Amino acid sequence: MNMDPGILRLLGKTVSLMENMGFLWLVFSGFELRLWEQLQEEKTMDGLLADNPKWDAVLLEHWLNQAVFQDLLILDRDTYRLSSLGKSVLRYQDLGLEAMYKEFVLYWGTCFRQLPDLMTGREECPSLENELKDNLISRASRSSEVFVWPVLQKKCARENWRRILDVGCGEGTYLKKLLAVFPELTGVGLEINPATCVRAEQGIEKFHDRLRIVCQDIFDFNNEEAFDCCLLNNNIYYFTGSKRLELIRHLKGLLKPGGQIAILTALRGITSSVPILPAHIPQNLMSFFLACHQGFDGLPAEQEIMKLLQEAGFKKIEVRPLLFKVSHYFFAIKP
Repeated sequence: MNMDPGILRLLGKTVSLMENMGFLWLVFSGFELRLWEQLQEEKTMDGLLADNPKWDAVLLEHWLNQAVFQDLLILDRDTYRLSSLGKSVLRYQDLGLEAMYKEFVLYWGTCFRQLPDLMTGREECPSLENELKDNLISRASRSSEVFVWPVLQKKCARENWRRILDVGCGEGTYLKKLLAVFPELTGVGLEINPATCVRAEQGIEKFHDRLRIVCQDIFDFNNEEAFDCCLLNNNIYYFTGSKRLELIRHLKGLLKPGGQIAILTALRGITSSVPILPAHIPQNLMSFFLACHQGFDGLPAEQEIMKLLQEAGFKKIEVRPLLFKVSHYFFAIKP
């Protein structure tokens, strides 16, 4: 009997989807139950149940078995321990990984389940959940820090920036790292979310008057002294297409002549650079997820950013793909 190649491809995609969804659930539940911390030391199943007497033994056994199948744990006789992949999960937990998995598992599935009603207009697109706005998106964005920081550090040194505005600064991670390395640098972090601002203000006293966190809408913000650089990291998609040009023009007005705008974003569609990882599918799913919510048009396309910068009057546009080419930095100069 000849098997239809289309059925084989479909079955392959389906099995791959099941495997990936299982991986998401395992990592997420491991975070929620703090299993990754508990398994830093070798443990038997009986040992885990002794530490967590209210847990369901059947479900725990299934979790442990699946974690072994997914290469997250190593089973040696009756003892479980973290694999190298499992150790990475624990290592990067606080660098955005836990927030990212929580976002995927709790919110993406619920959103796409409503897709038929959203597309047909039977239901209105919902607002973004408060936990996403106030916490998860900001925390999840830290997962790109390891790729972004080297680019920012080299750019700051090369361009000799002295005053930086970080728009939508989140917890102020990049500003704090830059000011720690460059003692002549001063910065302003602009953040509209009050809860995130509180987290951003933690630890700024060591910079004395070099760092200021302002809780304000960017369109209401003006400054007496112009900036050498305006950073817009992982947040241009918070603005609809019609607002993006207005935003970039406003930022241009805050820059001194020769100052730079730096826009970091994942991109919708297929970029001109060839990715090392097959990143187009998750990028476009992220865009799809955002577009399902009020006030969002999804991720921008590469040509859209280029066109916006040109229309706003910026020159010498540089597009720099980050490692793995999932996100791209756009640098441009105010004449």
